[in-house]
Amino acid sequence: MVTNLPAEAAAKLNKYSEARTTEEKIRALEEFLSAVPKHKGTEKLRLWATRRLAELREELEREKVKRSGGSRPGIFVEKEGAGQIVLVGPPNSGKSSIVARLTNAKVVVSPIPYSTRVPAPGMATYLDVKLQLVDTPPLLTPNGEVNSRVVALARNADVVGVVVGLDSDDVARDLGSALRALDERGVAYSLQKGFARLERRREGGVTLVPHGTPRFSEAELRELLNSYRIYHALVETYGPATLDDVEAAILSARVYKPTFVVFNKADLPGAESRAREAAKLLPPDVPWVMASAATGVGLEGILATSFRLLNVKRVYTKKPNAPPSPEPLVVKADATIRDIAEKISPELAKSMRHARVWGKGVRYGGQRVGPDYIPQDGDIVEIR
Repeated sequence: MVTNLPAEAAAKLNKYSEARTTEEKIRALEEFLSAVPKHKGTEKLRLWATRRLAELREELEREKVKRSGGSRPGIFVEKEGAGQIVLVGPPNSGKSSIVARLTNAKVVVSPIPYSTRVPAPGMATYLDVKLQLVDTPPLLTPNGEVNSRVVALARNADVVGVVVGLDSDDVARDLGSALRALDERGVAYSLQKGFARLERRREGGVTLVPHGTPRFSEAELRELLNSYRIYHALVETYGPATLDDVEAAILSARVYKPTFVVFNKADLPGAESRAREAAKLLPPDVPWVMASAATGVGLEGILATSFRLLNVKRVYTKKPNAPPSPEPLVVKADATIRDIAEKISPELAKSMRHARVWGKGVRYGGQRVGPDYIPQDGDIVEIR
């Protein structure tokens, strides 16, 4: 946590937090960097500000090109389907081969490292649900630096898949490097390692909602927030969150993305033992799968894990005296009948009286339920 931040620098940082446009954020960070002193206590904060400033300038350039109607090799990928799963990892880990096997994407599959230069999206189908998989350039550049554009793709994703090749001479090293690259650039891949979310409010003081055991007191939390001139906020913490995690939430520097690991090239001799040894690095909330893009073994597990981490469900809607729709409505896992009606039509949500449900969550087919009922994945719903 930053200590003794001068009032002027704190004000500039607060200005960044309140900025709405890309231009405003850039100006605020430039002013902050000119105001914050250089010493050990501000080292991490200055590093974050410098990196974030570079990302914002890239975003601004992209916005200008879009407004002018021009084009340039893009880095961000428009989301499609039920969710976007971005695959990241070292060169030659097999990301392109996996996307090629699971989708119709036009990707560059080559044994030559760093052949993938731009992201390539493709659509895969799992349980009647369309999932968007995105192939990306290597997470580390040829000179060993983190590719900030790939990290930006991960920040924008719904789910992140870290792909590591089991033909590596050190699988654990490659996995650790990839996870560190994400973590140090503001993409939290595990809630159990500690994470915080902050929502500013107009009144009500400071409310702490812990999911886990935070490593600070409410008094320390208020002291930190007050130093940033935040007096009303809802703070949610996960796992053993620290004040550093809260500070990152204040700055909007960290985002949590559900993450899983793909150990590719599972067809090689001794692959399973190497995968299990490397998997010891993973927290319990980061699942892993073994797969082989060459043989197709385990690829279905990539889609199944992605679907589970999206935390969604399929609902097949139907009209009275008609068969259910072959295409499911994809909604959040905790969505109620009212939520489903709202997604179909706000007018339907206002006029609905009840619904009938067929599926695993009811005692008999066609059971009548109220607006607050939560159907299960795969249920058939008829809204009256």
